[in-house]
Amino acid sequence: MNNTTTKIINKTRGLVGSGFSNKYILVILTILFFSIGKPSQAQDSDLDFALINIGFSSIIGGAGAVINKEPEEKLGKVLLKGFVQGALGGYVVFESKRMLREFSKTGNYAFVWPSKIVNAAGNSIIENAASNQDFWVQWHLNIGFNRLDIYTKDKFKFRYRIMPFSLFFTIKELDRFKFDFSKTMKLGTPVFKVPRIFKAGEKFLNGGSLTNFIYLKETSTPGTTAHELIHTYQYEQQSGFNAFLNKPIKSLSKKSKFVKFYTKNFYTDFNFITSELLYGIEPNYDENNFEKEAGYFSH
Repeated sequence: MNNTTTKIINKTRGLVGSGFSNKYILVILTILFFSIGKPSQAQDSDLDFALINIGFSSIIGGAGAVINKEPEEKLGKVLLKGFVQGALGGYVVFESKRMLREFSKTGNYAFVWPSKIVNAAGNSIIENAASNQDFWVQWHLNIGFNRLDIYTKDKFKFRYRIMPFSLFFTIKELDRFKFDFSKTMKLGTPVFKVPRIFKAGEKFLNGGSLTNFIYLKETSTPGTTAHELIHTYQYEQQSGFNAFLNKPIKSLSKKSKFVKFYTKNFYTDFNFITSELLYGIEPNYDENNFEKEAGYFSH
């Protein structure tokens, strides 16, 4: 048992003693152990990355569900439901990444759109978990700065919104690079053509990503393309954090006509901020866990 797990157990003793059900603690500790209790060595198996995706997403789902809990709801039930649904979403996201690995190996674009749809389903489940609602209530698909929501509770309803961070950087890059419409249609992800990208110290890379679009050289291989698409999946996976702000945004919408108009037409992709913060934790490119995962599924 490592130090991280020991600290978690010590902190939960008070909760157990106060009547917080042991089964909730057991589920949470198991997930946390496999997601953050692993040594910081290079990950090299599907099981490693499955556990990371499941653990990370379950934490988002559980924490968000508690934040969005209604006063009359029981904490333990809400927390467990959020963790389990988040874990389910994380597993679906993991499978979408494995589908991209097949594209990397074969160059067959038939794997890409199905992978993107599976990824969107997984992220929708995570968002629903963090919003403290049933996993099937709301589904979404993001393409560039465009977000399409599909609501399935009571009756089907579609809603289109713009993601401002993605819109801003898309407009900015349109002034610098050529938009590749053909490859964008094949991938379901906006693509900009670039001569080369200087990144990670003195390394020259064939591709790059920002928010949920990617940069590619004309001669980029399927492996490079898959690598950058994985980065967009990582970015999208953090959209569950956005649900942490559901209550204050809803409250402001009731008080302000501008905020009401804004939330009706825009979906703020705060995951741009969380993504930049989490990626920057490990500045060493070769040791960065985001790069390790993207490399694993693109080779």
